[in-house]
Amino acid sequence: MLKSVAVVIGSYLLSIVLVLLSDPLLSRLFPGDFEKGHIPSNAALAASTAFFVLVSIFCAWVCARFVPSRAGRHVLWFCILGEVMGVAATIPNWSKGWPHWYWLSWPLSWPLSCWIGLLLGQRRGGHTSAVTGQA
Repeated sequence: MLKSVAVVIGSYLLSIVLVLLSDPLLSRLFPGDFEKGHIPSNAALAASTAFFVLVSIFCAWVCARFVPSRAGRHVLWFCILGEVMGVAATIPNWSKGWPHWYWLSWPLSWPLSCWIGLLLGQRRGGHTSAVTGQA
């Protein structure tokens, strides 16, 4: 049980760290867009969302790969944790002038990203059954 909780929480914390680590890269790709007090361009926000989706898939894969059993259940809890935190971040920022599509894109893309990460994490030996999607 402790390992299960540690993997789910650890995977989520990893997602936070990786998203924060993408900030310097985005600042170099879009100079001036990510300065404090400035609302980034749509292109910069789309790139930020793309990085978020890649990080989400990777961290869901990590969660599915390292849990002791029942990867689907663990990734579901990982997904629920992310959705709760996503809604908690969206509500106070909704009226701060940023495009609403950006605040909606992360919580809406999170479940799909988690599902893709789960599918990739469940693949063992590089091949899956065409019927069940299981190895």
